[in-house]
Amino acid sequence: MTHSSDNRSGFRSLLVPIDLSPASDRVLGRVALLPLARKARLTLLHVVPDTLPVTTRRRAELDAMKVLAEEARSFARSLPRDVSVVPVVTAGTAAAKIASHSAETKAELIAMGRGGGRTLRDMFLGSTAERVVRRTQLPVLVVRLPPRAPYGRPAIALNLDDAAMAALEQLLKVISSPRSPVTVIHAYDAPYYGLIYPSLSEEGADKYRGTYRRKAAVKIGELLSAALAGANVPVNQAPTWRMHIQRDSPRLVIAKAVRKAETDLLVLGTRGRSGLAYAFLGAVAGEVLRAVRCDVLVVPPSRHRKGGIEPVARERVNHRGLP
Repeated sequence: MTHSSDNRSGFRSLLVPIDLSPASDRVLGRVALLPLARKARLTLLHVVPDTLPVTTRRRAELDAMKVLAEEARSFARSLPRDVSVVPVVTAGTAAAKIASHSAETKAELIAMGRGGGRTLRDMFLGSTAERVVRRTQLPVLVVRLPPRAPYGRPAIALNLDDAAMAALEQLLKVISSPRSPVTVIHAYDAPYYGLIYPSLSEEGADKYRGTYRRKAAVKIGELLSAALAGANVPVNQAPTWRMHIQRDSPRLVIAKAVRKAETDLLVLGTRGRSGLAYAFLGAVAGEVLRAVRCDVLVVPPSRHRKGGIEPVARERVNHRGLP
């Protein structure tokens, strides 16, 4: 674990939900490898189910605090001395408590394991991690892999919408310099062209797809340049971008690209803050979170950027707007 000394930049406040299982160790190990600012604050949170009887719950809270306090002391020894680790135990519903404590601690990132997915409720509503993503407007890092080193094979899935720039900004925060090459994944589909336009030949469809890929590559390049400029990343510290633009469903394209590149971190944005997009994690993000086996950083659209990438990528890069 390496953190530079006096001029460290990185996350200033992280919330790390801990379930006190052995899987929690890999979450803590990954957090120790993230870029942390000077005097960063890491809050370790354990939520005792409020469905327990009152007396049992109180005993569980005391037991959990003893274990979590020792975990915090041990964890702090792996971090720079100016980083504080604060253990917190509370009772309630896990996703709701994580969301409320993230606001109280002004967390910039939530790092956690995916959790169960074992019950019928989880089949329909997703894991605790997915429910946290739906409840918060914060990036959520879902840790699955054993943390052996800083991320070295990152990938980002870009849909050319409002979420793209926020996802890029978080990617550049999580992978510190020197930055490894990044796989940039973009999926597109036009399944109804043969039905809507019967006169469109296969040759014409191929030409359309080629045109789309070229224009998408240009717009993605503009997005990447804008993100680097916005993050004040010097040219000599910028990652190498490896484009992967393919026609198919986003879930399939992303999963295939992640397997091929042996990705250790996948970054993807969610599309919406409300309504059905909010309920279903922007449709694609929830599916991808369940389909891949690497760590996943799920990023909501920036609350400070209305219209998102409008100057860069919205002009023509969509199925209806491309010639």
